[in-house]
Amino acid sequence: MIRGKRIYFRGLEREDLKLMHRWLNDEEIMEWARSKPDHLASMESLEREYELDLRGENPKRRTFIVMAKDEEEPIGFASIRWWRPMATTADIGLVIADKDLRGKGLGAEATMMLLRLAFDQYNMHKVELWTRGDNVAAQNVAKKCGFREEGRFRETVYFNGSYHDGLLFGILRDEYERIKERSNL
Repeated sequence: MIRGKRIYFRGLEREDLKLMHRWLNDEEIMEWARSKPDHLASMESLEREYELDLRGENPKRRTFIVMAKDEEEPIGFASIRWWRPMATTADIGLVIADKDLRGKGLGAEATMMLLRLAFDQYNMHKVELWTRGDNVAAQNVAKKCGFREEGRFRETVYFNGSYHDGLLFGILRDEYERIKERSNL
């Protein structure tokens, strides 16, 4: 279990797939997915995709359920991905699915927890995150957590009948270490 001040991460359990299925099929939640929104996922496809995660054997990803400490209810999910063994760059993803809890700083707290895992536990050199160019909330979280915008991919995300830019943000280990020192993480 990875603990923050108001939230914590726990491992993915098989019974969580039903909740993830509901979230991934909620167009309002998935509208802000960074690239190809994965709404309309079948339960069977979720079970296949997360089978290795459920056993703790996925060599390319760790998936967590985000829990609110005061409610003990799942509020979203988070992941760290790397593309090959011994990689030194990871990609993080986060969904705060509980709409009532958005805009309260939980996304920034969860992002800092993902950075702590990526740099302090998995020994990454760089962490990246992607978001849509019109997802101002995700961009603000990235900047608040020390990420720098590294690139804009014009009209790379197609959703609801239109194309959107994709943005790449990155943070290096030494940048994270400076933030960690200042904030006593």
